[in-house]
Amino acid sequence: MKRVLVLNNYSFDSVWDEVRRGEKPDHHLYGINHFYKRGYEVNVVPFRQASDRSLAVSLLQRSSPLPLGDLGQQAWTVNHLRKGDILYAPCQTQAHLLCLARRVGLLRNPLICVAHHPFHRGRLANLWRPYINQVLRGCDWYPSLSAAVSHQIISAGGRSFPLAWGPDDQFYYSTHEVGHGVIAAGRTGRDFATFAEGASRAGITAEIVCLEADSDPLQGIPDIHLHVQPSHGYMNYVRLMELYNRARVLAIPLLPGASLSGLTSLMDALGMGKPVVCTRHPLIDLDIEKEGIGLWVDPGDVKGWSSALHFFDNHPEEARAMGMRGRAMVEAGFNSLGFANQIMDLLDQVSCERH
Repeated sequence: MKRVLVLNNYSFDSVWDEVRRGEKPDHHLYGINHFYKRGYEVNVVPFRQASDRSLAVSLLQRSSPLPLGDLGQQAWTVNHLRKGDILYAPCQTQAHLLCLARRVGLLRNPLICVAHHPFHRGRLANLWRPYINQVLRGCDWYPSLSAAVSHQIISAGGRSFPLAWGPDDQFYYSTHEVGHGVIAAGRTGRDFATFAEGASRAGITAEIVCLEADSDPLQGIPDIHLHVQPSHGYMNYVRLMELYNRARVLAIPLLPGASLSGLTSLMDALGMGKPVVCTRHPLIDLDIEKEGIGLWVDPGDVKGWSSALHFFDNHPEEARAMGMRGRAMVEAGFNSLGFANQIMDLLDQVSCERH
């Protein structure tokens, strides 16, 4: 049996346990729970919080002017290469030095990473560019959740293509009720203030699941009900699905920025069979209006949010039809198994190339 050694920026062991218990959808595992279907054994590199690292590793990690990846996980990987014929890092922050080692021929094991965000961003982008380009060229395949990022990788000389990341088609449930009001939930890159003002102007009941740090500007806005969450111990999926199920539409209000955000919430909407209103974002490839599953709103557009929410409030059957089209996409293959098959195709390819 071929072995895959997996590096990630959160504990896959913990998430896998949650998936087995039915507490979390399996797309958060980025395909690894399906690898056995093609004869791949998965070995997960142990995950440690930054506070658990040695002092030397922590100092080097913080002091380096270049992004090095997770030094602890990469060192563990080098010391346990016998556990992985192929290396897989579904988060782009983990394996920079392994990519460089592969680039110069010091690492023989094929390496596949998944990009979420653009690489050339921030004040030091031009300084880092030659280094990052070598990282990208060292990876056997660096597919991305965004076509724009895939183009960036290809322009740097790497091998990439856009991945379709779909939801777990077995996890979600729906009562198929059209529901009432709107809900927005999320931890990063959210523009809850614009959304809340738009919903309040429209007189639409809105629920917001947000972190404590995001809650102060939202207090006291008419028709807005907050579910304020701690940074550790965020609302579990079972409770979140209850809120989703009773809403008519799911909202994904996003701040403009260079990072990908909102994609997990979009997966939830598809899985739940709910229509969606989402801020336009250059890194979200799924065109919700073209697919007939939702409406776009421009960044910072209060009036746009008000208009979109009015539409769903006044057209319950169209809202139901949009949600059903989204769910049909999931059942037709836009799901977590479809994503896993894309990754397993790459595993098969690099395995053949190695031999």
